[in-house]
Amino acid sequence: MSQFPRSATKSTMAPAPAIRPSKVLIVESNPAMAEIEALVLANAGHEVMSAPDAQRALTLARRWNPDLVLLELDLPDLPGANLCRQMRKRSPIPIIAVSLDGNPDDIDDAYTAGACDYLPKPLRNGELLDHIRVHLTAPQAA
Repeated sequence: MSQFPRSATKSTMAPAPAIRPSKVLIVESNPAMAEIEALVLANAGHEVMSAPDAQRALTLARRWNPDLVLLELDLPDLPGANLCRQMRKRSPIPIIAVSLDGNPDDIDDAYTAGACDYLPKPLRNGELLDHIRVHLTAPQAA
C-alpha cells in the first residue's frame, strides 16, 4: 500500500516528448531485398524509403533528409562508392555500405568515399538493426 494519497500517485509530470522515428533511406537495386529490408526496419520503428538506383537515391536524399543510408555497393547506374562520395559532400549522416560479393577493393572504396560501416549480404536482421542503432546514437564526425 502506498504512503501517498491516491491522487498523489498519479503522475503530475508532463509526458516525455515523443521520439521521432529515425528515417532510413535504403538504396537497393533488388526489389525483393529492398522490401525485406524495409519491412525489418519499419517493424523496428524506423521510417523507411527506398531507391533502386543512385539517381533516385540522390533525389530522395535531398527531399527527405534521411538520418541514415543503407547503401548497396553494386548499383545499376553508378558504383556505390561514387554515390557515397556524392552523399557525403552534402551531409555527415551515417552511410552503411552493403554488398553480396564482399570485394575488398569495393569495400575499401566505400570507406574511402565516406561510408562509416560495412555489412555483407545476406543481411541478418539482428545485426542490421544493431549496426543501425549504433550509428544513429553515436555522435557523427562533421
